[in-house]
Amino acid sequence: MILGVGHAQTDTAIIAEYHDYVQKVGHITIPKNVCTIKASPTSMLRVIKKPILEWSDDDIIQLVHARKLASRYKYNVFLAFLFFRGYRQPSLYLLEELHMDLGHQWGPVVAPYHQRMDQAAHALGHPKAKPVTPLLLMLLVTQGKILEQISRADFEAFRDEYQVRYRSKRRNGQPDPRLYSLEQYLIHLGNIPPAPVIFHYEEHFAMLIHESIKQVLSFYMNWAQAKYDRSTLTGQRRALQLFFCWLQEHYPQVGSLHDVTRSIAIDYSHYLTDQVKAHIYGVTYTHDLYQIVRRFFLFALDEHLDEHLSRNPFTLKDISSKEAYPVPRYLSDQEIKAVLTYCEQDATLLEKVVVTLLLHTGVRVAELASLKASDVVQIGGIWKLHIHEGKGLKDRVIPLTARCVELLQAWQNDGWERANDFLFTHHGRPRQHGTNMSALLRKIGLKVGVVDLTAHRFRHTFAVALLNYGIRETALQKLMGHTTLDMTLEYARILDHTVEQSFTEAVSHMQEDSLNWVPNFFIQEEYTLFIEGDAVSWIRLPLGYCRRNAKLHCESDVKCLLCDRFAIGKEDLPRLQQMHERFIKLDLKIKADVVAAQIQRLESPSDNIPSRFIPITTISVANAR
Repeated sequence: MILGVGHAQTDTAIIAEYHDYVQKVGHITIPKNVCTIKASPTSMLRVIKKPILEWSDDDIIQLVHARKLASRYKYNVFLAFLFFRGYRQPSLYLLEELHMDLGHQWGPVVAPYHQRMDQAAHALGHPKAKPVTPLLLMLLVTQGKILEQISRADFEAFRDEYQVRYRSKRRNGQPDPRLYSLEQYLIHLGNIPPAPVIFHYEEHFAMLIHESIKQVLSFYMNWAQAKYDRSTLTGQRRALQLFFCWLQEHYPQVGSLHDVTRSIAIDYSHYLTDQVKAHIYGVTYTHDLYQIVRRFFLFALDEHLDEHLSRNPFTLKDISSKEAYPVPRYLSDQEIKAVLTYCEQDATLLEKVVVTLLLHTGVRVAELASLKASDVVQIGGIWKLHIHEGKGLKDRVIPLTARCVELLQAWQNDGWERANDFLFTHHGRPRQHGTNMSALLRKIGLKVGVVDLTAHRFRHTFAVALLNYGIRETALQKLMGHTTLDMTLEYARILDHTVEQSFTEAVSHMQEDSLNWVPNFFIQEEYTLFIEGDAVSWIRLPLGYCRRNAKLHCESDVKCLLCDRFAIGKEDLPRLQQMHERFIKLDLKIKADVVAAQIQRLESPSDNIPSRFIPITTISVANAR
């Protein structure tokens, strides 16, 4: 035990041993208090009138409750000694009734346990473990073992009984989050192994009435358990459970796999489509649900789980994985306003923090769920968010706005459970995979009327907003944590009015100097429209011709001279020569070679006007030089 194992058999021997430990530990220094503490066993014997080893829980509780609070301390010191020496193995009921802090009476003795918990907390990136140590001491004394003897079964028995008692006294019935932290510390220290993952599929499929279907499902899930990780298994089980419960409700006569016909599969695809229209499921999610069932039937065919099953009633094309009218990736101004208005008026603190962090930092939902208090750092007087090992195991630092800092401080004071270093926990367990965060956002979207409100749409909105205000793509790439610039440009769904304004300003400056050949695509008066037959439209530009719809803006990243919709005539030779001279001066050899090739083509007597641009083979040669 904590003070070793006691071997005394008589009251006199136990009391003498107690006096020795009081003197040896020396944690009580005032002589008067020492005398009072040493006399407590004798006074307790006089009231209870039983040998110490025969005391019952009720005997101790009646004695302590009959005394004033100020006088209970002297009794608790002796009782803690009995627990720590193994003379008595208390129940949780007794410890609760005594309101005893086991770490208080014998401070120097339990200090090593404080240190070990703090070391484990520090290694795991958690705050100091002082709130957890009393739980550890309760575990040791109720099990009657030293720390090195505690097993997984001992911990689970203690946890289950403790949580029942703890929840019964809580208004909301929530468990004690400190137990999760204690479990993590004991696993880290090697005292107990991680909890084995045990799937009770029979319980999940118990509502099905046909035994043959339940047996096939259990066989499949046991096979999948060796192939997939835990989260994938959960998704598989939920998809199959959803289908077979739907099947049982709508087709109760179907009692085996071969009875599932093609028409039933089509009806199920219609059911999932209706769920999408009702905004209950997303399109991608319903596609995944359907495909899991399809793969299950493929497995049943391959393994001959139903000898009468001859074909798979589910096909790849039964349900689409894409939106017919896809929701814009970024949130419109009206949608952002609706979400922010809800946050100001009706949202909980957690909803405010989640929405603001997503909108102001562009982090991924899994990165947000995995944030720790230590990830909020101050560098050079500026508060920043340190993302550790994001997607692709990349670290990055994102500056925090004043609103983010304000809400994070409020969350730290009023919302943080402090069970560990994770900022967002549920009963002490971190929301590391972001599933709860995504569900939270979906609920907000339903409340404010925003379809498919997801964390990734906030991420797109963050990128679009920064691009609209002129941030460089390379800087945005670092903030977003992208490996390549191409990934960042996928988020660059810049609004048309921003493109128009930025491009017009750039062109107005360029037209003031030697680059006055650059066309202003947003001034319709610059265009001259030619119609050739009923099919092709040629737009006359200040340099050459463009074959495209005149009502559409050109959003290509390439120059006109490299566009397959561009053509040029001999009247544009002077401007091309200007371009060639400028590229030569700027030492842009590849561009100069491309323009030179076009000049050479136009000067050839065989050319007609307007002519097509350089053939692809010519461009390839030019770029290769």
